[in-house]
Amino acid sequence: MIYLPVTSTDVYHNFALEYYLMSEKHFKEPVFMLWSTTPTVMLGKYQDAAAELNLDYIKKHGVHVVRRYSGGGTIYTDQGGYQFTLIYPDEHSEIDFSAGLTLIKAALNQIGIKAETDSRNDLVVAGRKVSGSAQYVTPGYKLHHGSLLFDSDLDTMAHALRVDPVKLKAKRIASVHQRTVNLKEQQPIWSASEFRERLLEAVLAAGQYQKYQLTDQDEDRISAIATQRFANPDFIYGQGNRFEHTGKRYFKGGGLAQISYTLSNHQLKDVRLSGDFFSNLDRDSFEAALIGAVFDQKTISRIIKNQLDIAPIMGISADQLTSLLFSSELN
Repeated sequence: MIYLPVTSTDVYHNFALEYYLMSEKHFKEPVFMLWSTTPTVMLGKYQDAAAELNLDYIKKHGVHVVRRYSGGGTIYTDQGGYQFTLIYPDEHSEIDFSAGLTLIKAALNQIGIKAETDSRNDLVVAGRKVSGSAQYVTPGYKLHHGSLLFDSDLDTMAHALRVDPVKLKAKRIASVHQRTVNLKEQQPIWSASEFRERLLEAVLAAGQYQKYQLTDQDEDRISAIATQRFANPDFIYGQGNRFEHTGKRYFKGGGLAQISYTLSNHQLKDVRLSGDFFSNLDRDSFEAALIGAVFDQKTISRIIKNQLDIAPIMGISADQLTSLLFSSELN
């Protein structure tokens, strides 16, 4: 394993660092990083910023907004918690959280925190969420990154995020506060930095590792990627569209999926796929394939099936996705 120390708390830099390692640097061994950010909300690849975030609160309180290249839901992070990143060579494109969750779960158990896996991508302690994960792939590489709540500001998190009521109802909870907990409850005498040091020591003790220090050339390239991609408002917020119809549902094991669309002469004119699901799906290609299609269930189902044959959505079938456009109670 390669351990890469990260001192930056700038989320745009740190996401650019991940992207650089995935797309350009290409180490032959797994790379592990443990890092934190100033107060930040992180959108999943397929999510709608306006629907997920309390933008007035975020602006007023100086919370940064960033969009990941991975799927999943929106999370809040600050310097009371940490992000872990595991990047490793892998020729398989399927979403698989086992390697990263096994590593972090074992490290938490090693330092006296009895964490367990739960649902698609979470770690829980005593039934309450302490870590969420997401993943994306590039040719030959897989990235698993996740959050660890230790002493994060859960009140700011609750105010900054808007959790869809459909998702809350499906999970039978009233709020994000009800489901999440800080790990400091398990180790109240630790500071966040002490938690970091203990966790890092446990991860690195699991096997042999070597340390890599970023060069000036690395940093220059990372800075360029941060500006061009992750700090780009168009990438973060997208282009706003008004749609006439919306179908939305939470699928157990798959997550929240939503398709918004407009019809013209019984054809799909505009389409937007969003949600907190996990996939390597190219959303632009998916939407382009549907635009102009006759609004007929068999036709739409065939198009969606063809798209999901290229890049499946974890836990959501083509028929389930098609149902979002044709179930009358959802539109």
